[in-house]
Amino acid sequence: MIKFIKRSIVVIIIGPLVLAFLWFGGLPLSILCALIGIALILEFAMLTDRKLFWWQYALMCFAVVIWHYIIYTGNTHRLEFLLGIFIVLFSTELAHKKNQGTVERVGQMIFLIVISALLTSTAQLVRAYSPQWAVYTAILVWIVDTAAYWGGSLIGKRKLAEKFSPMKTVEGFICGIVAAVITAFIAKLIYPSFEVLPLWFTAAAAGIVGQLGDLFESKIKREFGVKDSSKLIPEHGGIWDRTDSILWVYAVAWIILRLWL
Repeated sequence: MIKFIKRSIVVIIIGPLVLAFLWFGGLPLSILCALIGIALILEFAMLTDRKLFWWQYALMCFAVVIWHYIIYTGNTHRLEFLLGIFIVLFSTELAHKKNQGTVERVGQMIFLIVISALLTSTAQLVRAYSPQWAVYTAILVWIVDTAAYWGGSLIGKRKLAEKFSPMKTVEGFICGIVAAVITAFIAKLIYPSFEVLPLWFTAAAAGIVGQLGDLFESKIKREFGVKDSSKLIPEHGGIWDRTDSILWVYAVAWIILRLWL
């Protein structure tokens, strides 16, 4: 009961703040996304026991800041900058004198830039379409996560992916999808101007892709034998634990909006 109260207090405090950032957008949202990206890099460094040099992590953090500034200013030379990031990072591998582990280290750098820069910036890109889309996507993810958790706790029997997420169930997964559908119905009533196809495809992304993102992070954590990515947020784990679903959903939502709007 005490844990539930602590979790609820954190949600009550952080939830409205995040929604405010998403609604008003601008530089504050860009800074928030950059800070989340930096936190993801640092958490991953701790998970992997810092297999890269400290200055390589620092360089990636700097790249995240620059990337979010480029997104904020609307600079169109994003691909050029991204390729430049990878060239620089690949070059830093030459500082490691051992040949062993080269592919693993380079793979980590690619992975970290994708999740900490590219995925986190999709929240800003979705917000560029409208505040409603940004807030709708976030609320979808939170509702799906809550429905999947309680659905699995109350009626869950069949394990969804027991090897790397023993608590998740098929019933919980279905509850999350149903919750996404209901939320989409309500959103359409509140904002009739929402385009139908993007509305439903985003709901599908939250119900399915969001839960897959959660499973993906769980699989990585199991490799390192930890339950949470960190202990930063009381009773909630780390930043990655709180953004594993929403990063994937915002990315898919942005693709959907690009295709239909």
